[in-house]
Amino acid sequence: METKFQPTNDTPLAALTIGQFKNLIVEMIPPQPILQSTNPDFPETFGKKECAKLTGYAVNTINKMICERAIPFYKRNAKVIFKKCEIEEWMLANRIQTVEEFIEEKENSVFKQKSRK
Repeated sequence: METKFQPTNDTPLAALTIGQFKNLIVEMIPPQPILQSTNPDFPETFGKKECAKLTGYAVNTINKMICERAIPFYKRNAKVIFKKCEIEEWMLANRIQTVEEFIEEKENSVFKQKSRK
């Protein structure tokens, strides 16, 4: 019969086995549920209020982006309609490179310039 490990304030951290340490961490910090960024029940087409919820922008900001044609939308009579897939693509459009990607790109461009000479 295995007894459950009960650490005290005097138990040195180095005396713990990896299994005991993992169990201790699990007891101290319960696992958090993984949150999905988009709601699977979100409709495929929606209006300005729903677009504001999906993007995190205010409705006034959505209206401004519509006027500037900075956000993909459809217009039927006076109603503005958005497609979920297009808004998600638009939100992920302008990806910023990591430092490592930037350095690698610059090194490759310098290498190509040297090989042309």
